[in-house]
Amino acid sequence: MIPIVRKSLKLFFFGFIPLFLLSSGSKPTVDYSALKSGSCKFNVTGKYNLSIEGVATFQNSVDEDELGNRRNKLMLNFVPNGNVEVQTIEFVIAQNEMLSGFYRIKTLNGFINGFDGVYGFADIAGANELPFFIKTGGVRIHKSYDDAIDGSLEVQFKNANGESLNIKGSFSADIKI
Repeated sequence: MIPIVRKSLKLFFFGFIPLFLLSSGSKPTVDYSALKSGSCKFNVTGKYNLSIEGVATFQNSVDEDELGNRRNKLMLNFVPNGNVEVQTIEFVIAQNEMLSGFYRIKTLNGFINGFDGVYGFADIAGANELPFFIKTGGVRIHKSYDDAIDGSLEVQFKNANGESLNIKGSFSADIKI
């Protein structure tokens, strides 16, 4: 009887407890500052190194193609305050169903019509400056309401010359009326 108890205790202490401790690890918390509604805060590196704070808005729409397939489209628009090099940052997230979660950048081969995924661009100040288009990264929607969306992003933009902008930060967008 004692060898059975001893084997059971060994199995419990050396098998189940380590398995339990490893599987119950907490997820790392995202540490981004609380933002006022309708605002954004981003850090930009690459061609420009700056911190951007500004206005964040969004629009929801539903598009229908020739076959009757419906696609939800979320347009996020960020406009920095003050005179900074980046004039506008805009994203379009197109999905069959728009939920909270992570939306990874997909390669766009052709027109944006019928596209599922995330597309974005950054408009830069200056008449001779080329626009930057989204290359890699993603947008995370933490909370989504009818009139507000909270989220974060970490993306890389590139222009036709191969110059890049890396943008990381968080937003609390209000609905654009």
